[in-house]
Amino acid sequence: MKKLFLAVALLFTIGLVAQEQPSGISVNGEGTITVVPDEVLIQVYIQEEASSAQKVKENTDKVIDEVLKYLKSEKIPQKNIQTEYVRLGKNVQTSKYGNVPNAVNFYANQSISILLTDVSKYDEITRGLLELGINGINSVQFKSSEIEKYEAQARLKAIADAKSKANEYAKALEVKVGTPILISESSNTYSNPQVFRTMEMKQSSVSSSNTQTLAVGEMEIKAQIHVVFSIIN
Repeated sequence: MKKLFLAVALLFTIGLVAQEQPSGISVNGEGTITVVPDEVLIQVYIQEEASSAQKVKENTDKVIDEVLKYLKSEKIPQKNIQTEYVRLGKNVQTSKYGNVPNAVNFYANQSISILLTDVSKYDEITRGLLELGINGINSVQFKSSEIEKYEAQARLKAIADAKSKANEYAKALEVKVGTPILISESSNTYSNPQVFRTMEMKQSSVSSSNTQTLAVGEMEIKAQIHVVFSIIN
């Protein structure tokens, strides 16, 4: 009796699972929008070393203070400036004859991200930051201020792509495509044109005011969806 009950319960469960799986034409769709970025996110870093913790902190704080004042003078909104990380520590150098401490050196690293809503100001801002004593750029990332609008356009193209594929299958099977009974979306993806890399910045590398050093290019915004259409016989 117990075995019969378990068998009936198993069949009932299988039936429920089968009912939960939508039947129809299952396809994936992809939509891509290509746009020219109108914003650039720069991550710069400051690195200081000194013989005492107090001195290294004073040196770092001085550079950061001058950087923030400079960005304010360039009308960069405070909301577009953010500290990414702060690292403080010390290095202990030992003698070549053993583990006897020979010298202690303190260091500080701090990184700040700056969002420029005017890409043309990139060269001017980076030159100004270099003169103030930043050590380099961790990354440069292009962005769009209208990303939500372009994401919506990419979704519409993805839906059209999915429907086109469903119609091709339906034509081959001599049936018609009905209404969608299931739609799911994958995460949107972005393809930026800029290579991300750490760059040391030295005084000799400062470009003249008429030199352009940034190629904006284009960025791709992709939307991917999964759709199940009902079938009309």
